[in-house]
Amino acid sequence: MLDTFIFLLYNAFVIMNIYDYSELFSIYKSLLTEKQADVFSLYVECDLSLGEISELKSISRQGVSDTINKTKEILSSYEEKLGLLAKNRMLKKLAKEHGGDIEKELNRIIGD
Repeated sequence: MLDTFIFLLYNAFVIMNIYDYSELFSIYKSLLTEKQADVFSLYVECDLSLGEISELKSISRQGVSDTINKTKEILSSYEEKLGLLAKNRMLKKLAKEHGGDIEKELNRIIGD
């Protein structure tokens, strides 16, 4: 029972992590190199495995892994310094708390 709980908790963390990185990627992708953006897009948006990306891009699995990990570090660093995702989430939360009209206007402005 405990093993199942730990497994589910770990998977929830990984999924949440992927979701967070997907959001960070949508905000900061223009600041990445073309290679980083291309590989990370395949990983996060297309949900491809390291092996699939490796075959598609003709680079080693280790190269794909290194690129993804480096990109995660870069995205986290940008968010740490700029905080655009946190601000976006805060605005959405405030909009929900204070009425639908504000939420619609914020969504129109920030494009979600």
